[in-house]
Parts: sequence; C-alpha cells; structure tokens
Amino acid sequence: MRAKRYCPECLTAREHTESDSGDFACGKCRRSYGFHPEGAAGASGVSRCAFCGNRAFFLQKDFDQRLGCLIMAASLVLALFVGWRFGWIWFTPVLLSTVVIDWIVAARIHPVTICYRCDAEYRGVPIHARHKPYDPHVAERYAEKKTVRRMR
Repeated sequence: MRAKRYCPECLTAREHTESDSGDFACGKCRRSYGFHPEGAAGASGVSRCAFCGNRAFFLQKDFDQRLGCLIMAASLVLALFVGWRFGWIWFTPVLLSTVVIDWIVAARIHPVTICYRCDAEYRGVPIHARHKPYDPHVAERYAEKKTVRRMR
C-alpha cells in the first residue's frame, strides 16, 4: 500500500508506505499529523483512512486530469486540421479514432482510492466492493472540513 496525503494548510503532498507509522510533520509548514496504517487496508481493500480514520471513499482513474484535457484539445485540433487540409469528410473519423484510443487507454489505467474527508490517495490496494465513483451528495457531508486538492 502506498498512501499520499495533502497538507490542509499548504497542499504539499507526501507519500507513505505501510512500513511508515506514527506522527509526522509537513515538510513545508510543519503542521503535525498521524499515519496509522494498522488495520486500514486488508485483502478486501481500504476500509479506514490511515490519516483521519474516515470510512467513506471514492474511486477515480489514476490519470492526470490536466493531461487528459490537453490530449482532448489536441485531438480536436488534429481533427480540425485534417478536415481543413484533406476535406471535412475526414473530420469525424479522426475524432472517433481518438475516442477509441482514449477508451483503450482508460481501460488500462487502474483506479485510485481517495478519502472523502482528507483527500488521501491509496494506491496498490485491492478495490473495495463498497467504493464507488465520486458522489457529490456524499462529498457534501465533508465539504466544511475538506481541503481543496490540486490536480496532480
């Protein structure tokens, strides 16, 4: 198990492994926090957050969203260029081919488990059967306590 925590003060990320345990401090703002992985993850996946103790998690593809938006914009520009240069009949096939490539890449990317309360990310663990994609109704419960996570 690899866990990444974002500091609620300065949004600095720090990775931990199962061998790490105890109290730590943020490398930038020196805010203290605890990491207790004992019993947090098992054979069925993450059941409790090792940082905040929360039991509500969601799944998200482990892919940089900014890079995904850049690829989508580049595919649109490519389709527009091919349509302008070789005829507009080629616009749709080029755009559909990039959609197929996107589906293939998305199918190969593994999901990451994320805590609703503290945005801790868990990699290298099995997917828990209860964890579903992001639900704004569940996230609303933690909105007042939650930090804004940067897209990385």
